[in-house]
Amino acid sequence: MRNAERFLTTPEEWEDYRPFAVTGNEYVALPLISPHDAGIERLNVIRMDVAGLVEFSGTRGWSFAKRQAVPQPSSGIPLMLPTLRVQGQRVEMGGKLKWQRLAHWVPRFVYEDGTLVWEGTIYAPPGEKGFVIDLRVDNAGALPLEICLGLEGCWLVCLQTIYTSRPLFIHHCVSFDRWARGPVLEARSERSLMAVAISPSERLDICHWAVQRISGHAAEEGPLKGGATEGEDGGAGGPAPMEIPARPDCYIVLQLGKHYRLAPGQTARLTFYCGVNKDSDGARTTAVHLNRRGREELLQSALTFLADKARTVPDPQLTGLLNLNLFFNYFYALGQTIDTEELVCLTSRSPLYYVSAAFWARDTLLWSFPALLLVDAKRAEAVLRLAFTRYLRNAGVHSLYIDGTVLYPGFELDELCAYLIALGHYLDCTGDLGILDEQVVRRAVEYLDSLFWPQRAPKSDVMLFRTFLLPSDDPAQYPYVTYDNVLAWRAFLVLAKVYDYWGLQERARRSRNTARQIKESIYEHLVARGPYGPMFAWAADLEGNFVLYDEPPGSLQLLTYYGFCSVDDPVYQNTVEWIHSKHNPYHYGEVPFPGVGCPHAEHPFVMSLFNALLSGREDLAHHALQVLRRAPFDGGVACESYDRWTGRVKTGAAFATCAGFLAYAIYQRLNQERKRNL
Repeated sequence: MRNAERFLTTPEEWEDYRPFAVTGNEYVALPLISPHDAGIERLNVIRMDVAGLVEFSGTRGWSFAKRQAVPQPSSGIPLMLPTLRVQGQRVEMGGKLKWQRLAHWVPRFVYEDGTLVWEGTIYAPPGEKGFVIDLRVDNAGALPLEICLGLEGCWLVCLQTIYTSRPLFIHHCVSFDRWARGPVLEARSERSLMAVAISPSERLDICHWAVQRISGHAAEEGPLKGGATEGEDGGAGGPAPMEIPARPDCYIVLQLGKHYRLAPGQTARLTFYCGVNKDSDGARTTAVHLNRRGREELLQSALTFLADKARTVPDPQLTGLLNLNLFFNYFYALGQTIDTEELVCLTSRSPLYYVSAAFWARDTLLWSFPALLLVDAKRAEAVLRLAFTRYLRNAGVHSLYIDGTVLYPGFELDELCAYLIALGHYLDCTGDLGILDEQVVRRAVEYLDSLFWPQRAPKSDVMLFRTFLLPSDDPAQYPYVTYDNVLAWRAFLVLAKVYDYWGLQERARRSRNTARQIKESIYEHLVARGPYGPMFAWAADLEGNFVLYDEPPGSLQLLTYYGFCSVDDPVYQNTVEWIHSKHNPYHYGEVPFPGVGCPHAEHPFVMSLFNALLSGREDLAHHALQVLRRAPFDGGVACESYDRWTGRVKTGAAFATCAGFLAYAIYQRLNQERKRNL
């Protein structure tokens, strides 16, 4: 593998990163909400026919598409920006907002200056193709106030995002819809790709658009005069729509607003219902539907949904971290496509993650799935069915498009094992053996069984399986990796259980015997002499060569979690001692935010924290919880790696599947402590 070692797919590191507020639901994601000024910098949907995300971005959010350094809020205009003017002067609230999360997921900001209180809530009601921006101002002073509540922003580009973002060469269309009483933005080529319609709760006094060049000079304008009167036909009359051919030097600016006169103690409230769909007709009718349901009902339905899914642990601080990551996994590691309404699984719906909008079986089935099963067994069952249908034919391949076709080739043993381990986890947690009676599950299990054998070691007395790529997705120095073969051991135990249920006693016996042989072969061929005594080698070639090593995406610390050995096993203890010692060049111990990394990103990994929580070692779990209580990560959301000195994200921001396993590990660890203390 000497040639392959030159081709490590290492991520770029974040410098001067600013975190974002996030929210979303099954259909729409708002991954870049600026805490500085509440600007929505991008929004996206999933489209099956483009095998990824379709995103709308303002000039500020566009910098991420070009993989530039994270810009400051003043360096561009967001797609949508809540605004407030008092006595004709714009309130500059930048950096003065206080944020909270309702039900751990819905972002709400508050601005206070002694004379007024301005509050905004941004949420995407579950099950709806859209989101809501609810603005409220209270006059807390002694004098009347003339205010204008509104929404401004710009639409620069429509993007396709799979790993990275690239502009789609489409026409930017804007029109006024009489039904919605607001503008509709539509991305259109020979057909529509996506549209967003904005429907205000009250008729607006200001509804204006313009086309501007990047230089800021107006190129063309089209004012919208406040909307139609009640009862008018939405398809008749009104200002003419505007269409801008795809060009990199122009963007559409929007200005929406409503004037109010507030006496002391009075309140003004303006809500923007934003419908999102695959074309303008779907977007505008969805916006009307949201407006009809109303802000109170929509918010209450969202909060009720979230309250049902939330989980608690004895530590209030970690309860917040747990649920933020639980919901980030729920809404960003899977979603419904806007064009076919199909469920898809992906690494992350945020463009900040460097391999976003793609399917990894390992990520979905080993990391995201346990957290999903913790809060929604039906949703987890649907994910398992997807694994056994759409994502089955390329099982074991490194990375797939969301439609199941190959994106990034290369055989990875942990990706193959993940299918059966998830099935076993589902059966253990739900007791739903009836799923095994389905023909599609039977075909999938038998197919997965067949995929192991071409990877078996050629020596007849050795039951080990090779891999081309490591759990870090980098090439393996030696093909027989201990962690991967422990997963294979676990997978064959699941096969034995399934074959027993089907009454296939010979296959069950063979699978159980295979698991026994794998375990024996690991202890015979993958245990080496280390500085603390016999320990599990990371990998070997069965010709006498081995490597002492560990990496967080597939750590040897998880051998106890998968039930392969006990925490008291001296070989395991020596292995863990090595991982957390000076002998491991990727152990970062004497720093404010310790952890373990690997060459893929030479910083502590968040994964090393969930490995510690699930290891069964009290000391490791204690230190991991200390880091989790203090580290900011990506605004509280799990990332791939963090800075050892600051605890802030270093690589892999907005890592949704990792967030799922982190949440699961926190819940499992702290509830184990609670049970012991009862």
